[in-house]
Amino acid sequence: MTLDTPTFAKHSAKTGQVEVYQRVQRVTTTWRIIHWVQALSVVVCFITGLFIAKPFIQSNSNYLAQPFQLMAWARALHFYGAMILDTSMILIAYLYLFSRSHRDITDLRPTPEHRTAFKEAALNFITFNRRRRFDTTKRDPLLAVMFVLLHLLLLLQALTGLQLYTASFSDNISTVGSWWPQFLHFMTDWTTTVFGGNVGVRMTHLTTSWLIIAWAVFHIYYEIWRTIMWREGDVGIMVSGSKYVKVKDDTSVA
Repeated sequence: MTLDTPTFAKHSAKTGQVEVYQRVQRVTTTWRIIHWVQALSVVVCFITGLFIAKPFIQSNSNYLAQPFQLMAWARALHFYGAMILDTSMILIAYLYLFSRSHRDITDLRPTPEHRTAFKEAALNFITFNRRRRFDTTKRDPLLAVMFVLLHLLLLLQALTGLQLYTASFSDNISTVGSWWPQFLHFMTDWTTTVFGGNVGVRMTHLTTSWLIIAWAVFHIYYEIWRTIMWREGDVGIMVSGSKYVKVKDDTSVA
């Protein structure tokens, strides 16, 4: 997170002054790619998951030389999307701990400074920007906690999904050997105990998917809200990697 030299001036119709903004680099290209890969994977998994749970399209193969296996394709896309999502989570965990640009894990330490910043960010949102007492050039502490919540939901979604996937390995045999079903059982069998069997695991999987979509809706709303309230172009961070922060007002120009 660095301050770049490029600046530009903008005339404010509200104050009648010239406001000078400076570009602030917020996220790297790697983070932006992972962000959009995750977003696309969530959309693919959600749509195919809804179809798997309750098919809402029926393919008519009477006029096709080769029947189109719609459910098979939906399951395949769901599985591939989930694998990409799981891989991105592993990359994010690595970047949180070992990134060369900025280790986000440091923003999550419960230090007095971070607790105060989180409180002020929450109050800023609750009071509709009437109170802003934290540095907006740094990562939004409220958003940082929100992303931790998202990744916990994604982790629960992955574990419950893999447990449902292991139902096809009742004989502990797979194309890559017996080690793969044994590993999945070792990692996910606890979910059947916690959630009361495969039915409870399936319901947890479906419920978590809706919670993730609800999170995404709030995330989009919050980014638009920050862009409107802060006037710093936050909605474009995951496109350009930067935002613009007002550095001074030139009161000499009306």
